[in-house]
Amino acid sequence: MSYPNMGIFEVDLVFPRNVTYTPQALMPIVWALQNPSMAPPLASYITWNLWEGNNYSSPGSLDGGLIELLEEDPSSKRLISRFFNTIDYPDGYWNLTWSLEISNCSRYSGPPHTLTRSGSTVFTISKSGQEPDLVAATSAGQCGAMEAYAFNVTSFGSACGHLGQTPTTNPCAVNISSSAASSLYASATAWACAPNTPVNPNVTCPTITSTSSASNPASRSRMATAPALLMLLVWVINLILMG
Repeated sequence: MSYPNMGIFEVDLVFPRNVTYTPQALMPIVWALQNPSMAPPLASYITWNLWEGNNYSSPGSLDGGLIELLEEDPSSKRLISRFFNTIDYPDGYWNLTWSLEISNCSRYSGPPHTLTRSGSTVFTISKSGQEPDLVAATSAGQCGAMEAYAFNVTSFGSACGHLGQTPTTNPCAVNISSSAASSLYASATAWACAPNTPVNPNVTCPTITSTSSASNPASRSRMATAPALLMLLVWVINLILMG
């Protein structure tokens, strides 16, 4: 197995912040990975939970579960996003908790152990709030407010990392351009409009206008059954002739 170059592996919570936002059909949660190629050999993953108000069982609460950071990316940064609906809950505060876990083989001669770093943020939803802005969140004036955790990886073991002295985080190295932000929202819309995704009535899905047989599933279905019907007809005729 080939390992990436050693260096600083960092995960930053880009959005949301301790700010008041307007209700959104697709409210973003975004993390940025610096040196993302280190994520797989560190067996790293993120867990997160979100709840409305102070009640884990409130209607808008989400058990975010597990995000495994296994995919390598050739770029120097990688963005991981999740989106949720706050239109139905237009006024109130929300709690987001998250944990970053990596496999550390620095301290013991035995099996690697899990090293955990946890963060949280509280934000408010109100019609008088501001629009979410991922580009502004990484601007020079706001980037320093990110929650961030960094690790100095000096070498890799078997599905773990040997760590040096904890480095200073550098969240302002993350930059989200307008095109990157648009791409994240486009992916979120595509997910929200997928056939197997629970319907979100607040998301406007693109309309399929083509009615040609090449793009119409019903037409393709009819075309696919035609040869089968022809074979059945031939089989019936042969039975009659043989009888």
